[in-house]
Amino acid sequence: MNKTRLKSGGQILLVPVRSIVENPLRARVYYNDNRIDELIRSVAASGIVEPLTVCAASNGDYILISGERRLRAAIALNYDFVPCVLIESDAESSVFTNLSTHLTHDPLSFFEIAMCYEKLRDYFGLTYEETAFRLGVNPAEILEKVRLLQIPPKLRKEILEHSLSENYAKLLLRHRGEEQERLLNEIVTEHLSLREARKRSAELRGGNAKIRTFYKDVTVFINSLDRICDSMHTGGINAEVQKTETAESVEYSIRIPKPAEQPIG
Repeated sequence: MNKTRLKSGGQILLVPVRSIVENPLRARVYYNDNRIDELIRSVAASGIVEPLTVCAASNGDYILISGERRLRAAIALNYDFVPCVLIESDAESSVFTNLSTHLTHDPLSFFEIAMCYEKLRDYFGLTYEETAFRLGVNPAEILEKVRLLQIPPKLRKEILEHSLSENYAKLLLRHRGEEQERLLNEIVTEHLSLREARKRSAELRGGNAKIRTFYKDVTVFINSLDRICDSMHTGGINAEVQKTETAESVEYSIRIPKPAEQPIG
């Protein structure tokens, strides 16, 4: 395999390990040491079977698109070169490629997926609805994932270390501060099932208290209102809709006529 630095996309080549830099917008953030150790043993026995994916950086290095764990295994084994597929990609496309690869082949944690959605919004100004369209997922699913980032990083790490499901994380969203930490500690130390954890959560909240959820991006709701108004017009309802946008807000005024009363007899 050619070790020459090729710059055209789609080629497979051997790239010096020292020339590969991690993508600052990569999807994977949490690494399981046990799985890394297993991969190291596998690579030591069989080599790197599936090439990493990289794109060329302007300074002559290569930015890693996918294959973070394989690269870590190669570094641990003191590899000088690793096989890579070289693709043409800009920063935004690299995030989608990385995320799509993980969603289909190398599952991420629900926290990592949520963080990716936030990166696409914060770095590239994409709304959650635009992200949902490009990934082929429901916008509501993205909002549900992003809500999980309200859980402090320390507790997120503990949730993943104990392999708790996303449903446990959603349960913790009903609590804040010390109460949230207490519930997680009880779930872990007492090995509570999800049903038991829900019962414990209700006890902590006094049975009736509710936690309000806050969303940073209201674009999904605005677009939903627009679709509802369009559906009324399509369905023959002569609704009068006025939408006014200012720097601070979006205001709707909707007037829906009542159906005419049908004569009796």
